[in-house]
Amino acid sequence: MNEFDIIRKYFVPLTQGHDDLKNDAATLQVLPGFDLIVTSDTSNAGTHFMADATPENIAHKALRRNLSDLAAMGAKPLAYQLNIAFPEKPQKEWLLAFTKVLLADQEQFGIYCSGGDTTSINGPLSISITALGFVPTGKALHRKGAQPGDHIILMGPVGDALIGLRVLRKEIKTGHDDYFINAYYKPMPRTAIVEILREHAAAAIDISDGLVADLGHITEASGCGAKITLTPGLFSANAVKTQIPAADLLTGGDDYELLLAVRPEKSASLIKTLTAQGLKPLKIGEFTSGQGVSVMDEKGVAIPLKNSGWTHF
Repeated sequence: MNEFDIIRKYFVPLTQGHDDLKNDAATLQVLPGFDLIVTSDTSNAGTHFMADATPENIAHKALRRNLSDLAAMGAKPLAYQLNIAFPEKPQKEWLLAFTKVLLADQEQFGIYCSGGDTTSINGPLSISITALGFVPTGKALHRKGAQPGDHIILMGPVGDALIGLRVLRKEIKTGHDDYFINAYYKPMPRTAIVEILREHAAAAIDISDGLVADLGHITEASGCGAKITLTPGLFSANAVKTQIPAADLLTGGDDYELLLAVRPEKSASLIKTLTAQGLKPLKIGEFTSGQGVSVMDEKGVAIPLKNSGWTHF
C-alpha cells in the first residue's frame, strides 16, 4: 500500500462520515456563542512512549493527552487532526490495532478525526495530534485565575504513571505492574465533567510535567504561591506500597489528572457533586500570597525537591 491507500483504508473511517479526507483542509462548523479551543501535542517513540509499545497503547496515550488539555480548558471535544511520521512502511496489523483503539476512544469521548497527514521520517515514530473543542464564549478555564485562599483540588492520585514508566524500563518490579503500565499509557481525560468544572473552578491545568511543576504554572500565571500537604488519597494505595519517595511521585509527570483552583465557598459543592458521580476529588492545599510551591509532609515539615517536574532539553 502507498500513502493514499493507507489513508483511504485506515484513516478515512476515523472521520466517521464527517469528511472523506480528499480536500487539502477540513471544514468545521463552529457553533454560534462558543469559543473554539485548540491544543496540540506530539508523541515521540522513546520519549513519550516506549519504542516497543503496542499500537493500542500508543493510540490511547497520543489522543487522550490532548483530550486532557481540552478538559483543563473546560472544553467539550469536537474533532482532531492526526499527523503520523512512520520510520518505515507500517504493517497492516499495526494500522488495524492503532485505528481500532482510536475509534473506541472517539466513541467514548465524543470526538472524530477531521484530517491530518501521513508521512515518513528518518527517525523514530512520531505522532502529532491537534485537538479542537468548544466552550461557551468567555467561559474557558485558564491557568490564570487563582488567588490566595483558594483551595487546591486534585481530581485523582498522582505518581502511578511514573511507576508505570519505571516498570516498563525494568527499573523496578511491583505486585501491580499491569495497573501501573495502564496508568502510564491510558490516562482518563475528564471531558465528561467540564460543565461542572466551569461552574466551580477559577483556574485549571492538567498534570503532564508533574504536580509540583504544573501547580507552579498556575501560581506563576496567577501571581501567587501555593502550599500542598501530603494527604491520604494523593497517591494510590498501590503506589504507597512501592515505598517510592513522595518527592518522586509529585514530580514524575504523565498523570494527566486535573488540578484546580477553587474559591473556598465553592469547594465543598464541587467535591460533593463530583463524588456523587463516582470520582474522588481531593483538597490537597491552598494558594497563598508570595511565590512558588511548597510541599509539606503530614507533620508540617517541608519536603525537599530536587526538581519540580519533567522538562525537555
